[in-house]
Amino acid sequence: MLLKRQRVELQPVRSRLVERDGHRLGLLRINQFSEPVPAGVRQALEQFGTSGVEGVILDLRNNSGGLVEGGVAVASAFLDAEPIVETVNREGLSERRQAAIGQLFSGPMVTLVNGGTASASEILAGALQDDGRSPLLGSRTFGKGLIQTLINLGDGSGLAVTVARYVTPSGRDIQHQGIEPDLELPQPEPLNPGGEDDSWLELAAEQLVQDLISP
Repeated sequence: MLLKRQRVELQPVRSRLVERDGHRLGLLRINQFSEPVPAGVRQALEQFGTSGVEGVILDLRNNSGGLVEGGVAVASAFLDAEPIVETVNREGLSERRQAAIGQLFSGPMVTLVNGGTASASEILAGALQDDGRSPLLGSRTFGKGLIQTLINLGDGSGLAVTVARYVTPSGRDIQHQGIEPDLELPQPEPLNPGGEDDSWLELAAEQLVQDLISP
């Protein structure tokens, strides 16, 4: 067999328009939080704005995390000077991160999560839920909220030491607990998130349309 090397372009941010019951919705799916994600989210939201999008479905399913700064930056796109996450160290001292003034999208939104939603994506989901910005739909998230450092033991091995943990704006501990969605969606879970047979996406779109037409 002949192996051929070629460059694979990863797309951590994907977006498209979704038409439901006469309403134009924007689907924003983030697979991981890498360096280009904040710029990709900004571009997608700007395109939604010029396309007349009324509401956004944020899909964080199977997003295992990545750069925490990326999650914080994306949170700032939806939150207006509201708390995002609190870091609590081993001495109990805490540091709170807050969104900047202004937001890229201020309309209605819903957020999809599942057991593969972890770390930075849980920080984002927890902030959106605690600040009342977006309901979470799906299943409980993974529960990864520790900050660890690696100590070199000098023999080629290392020791991971927990130095701090992440908690949501309301003080909920993410580690081992995860974040419970506002609405549990039926199992089994769709095998192809964002695909044509994605029943959870259909339910999220229905929920968002109801939010749009509610007084």
